[in-house]
Formats: sequence, structure tokens, C-alpha cells
Amino acid sequence: MRAIVVLLVVLGTAPLSAADTSPSSSTARHLLAGVRSFKDGKYEDALVELRVVARAPDAPADLAFYLGPTLYKLGRYREALAVFVSSKAAPDALTDFYLGQTYYQLKLYRKARGVFASLQARGLGPVLETAAASYVEAVDTAYRKPPEVVTIDSYIDTGRAALANEPTIAAEYLDEARLVEALGSAHRHDELRGMLGAAWNATGRTTQVIEILGDGAGSAEVRWQLARAYVTSGDAAHARPILDALVKARGPHAEEASGVLAKLPP
Repeated sequence: MRAIVVLLVVLGTAPLSAADTSPSSSTARHLLAGVRSFKDGKYEDALVELRVVARAPDAPADLAFYLGPTLYKLGRYREALAVFVSSKAAPDALTDFYLGQTYYQLKLYRKARGVFASLQARGLGPVLETAAASYVEAVDTAYRKPPEVVTIDSYIDTGRAALANEPTIAAEYLDEARLVEALGSAHRHDELRGMLGAAWNATGRTTQVIEILGDGAGSAEVRWQLARAYVTSGDAAHARPILDALVKARGPHAEEASGVLAKLPP
């Protein structure tokens, strides 16, 4: 991991200064301890240190670069996935490689394929490029035949179970279901779109809601989630007719839609 090597060199050899008593340097020392433990294969110790860093007000924006791989090494794949996909840091090829592996371990194979296919064009070097290509080939081989309905059901049901308490994880399983469903015939299509919209709205991914549900077709749940995304993004012009239709239909979400309509700017 490039950044880990750089951090060890810079922080490990830099002389101490008066600033080392500040909260910032305390966070840096815990981060360095976590990195060293990771490098030594002491992943539990690394996790303890990185959890301290994560709670610090000055935690680095790229903490996922360290915390995600540590959780992966410990086999805590769902936690690792939540760290990776919630990260606000700029994409990094090595972090994305761990993300692809995490998807693969969780059997989110289409999501994994998307990551590895993207990485193949990013100049990772022969070893990682070969590994990425092997993941892509494995997924393509597995899906040469149309997916079975039971496979889609499994992803949808796992996503549904996680929706209330782990919306980030729910969104990943439901998006996998969407990607797998696209390889065959429609199955629980409307239900899937509604739940995926709910998960993405809950995690602030309104752009994806609008992109996927933007045709406005489907159940009241689908239209409600689309309207929520428009409202959150400040697009009252697109939200209003959807909300209006929900109110007039007097079906699911009519009362909620009425409340949102009353608060929209004229």
C-alpha cells in the first residue's frame, strides 16, 4: 500500500516537535501505530488504533484507505464494505482493489466485476492488472447463463433485511440485485426499484435515485422515493407533480406527500 509506506517513512523518521502534544499529533500517532500493526500482520491491534483515529475530530479524510483493508483482513467484510462505500476521499486504485475483493467475498459479483473492470484501465502494474482480469473473467464465466430467480431473491431479501439499520449495506445488495436482474428477465422489478430508491435516499445518494428511477414509472413506492430525491436535491419543479399525483391517488404515501407539498417553495 503506497500511502502506508510513505506514512511510515515520513512519520516514523520525523523529529518530534512541540506540536506533537496537540490533538492532531495524537491522532497521527494512533494512525501510525495502526499502520505499523497492519504491516506486521497484527490486524486486531491495527483495528483498535484505527477506531481511535475514526473517533477523532481531526480524522484524515482518507481513513478508509487504512480502516477498510484492516477490516477486510479480519474477515469483517460487511463492515469493510460500509467503510469503503461511505468514504468521501478521492478514489484510489489500491483501495478500490480491496473494495472489489470485498464485494467478491460477499458474493456481490456484478459489483465486484464493475470495480475490477474499471481498475484494468488504471495502470496498476502487471500483478494487480492480472488479478483484476482474473476476477472479471470469473464473474463473466459464472453469468454466461441467465441468472436464476433464487439468486435475485437472495440479494433482494438480504437488502430488505438490512434496510432499516444498515441502509448502506442494503443499497449494495439491492444494487447487485438490479445488476443481476438486468442479465435476465424482470423479477420483482418494481419492488426492487422502490427499496433501492429508499436505501439510496437514506444514504444521501439522490443522484443515483434520479438516474435509476427518473422515468417515474412504477409503484407508489418508486414514485415516492423519486420525489424525495428531487426534494432533497432542491428540484421542486420535478418533485411537485409526482407528489401531487400521490396525494390525488389517496394510496400509499399520500399523507406524507401532502406534508412535503405543503413545505415546498412556490
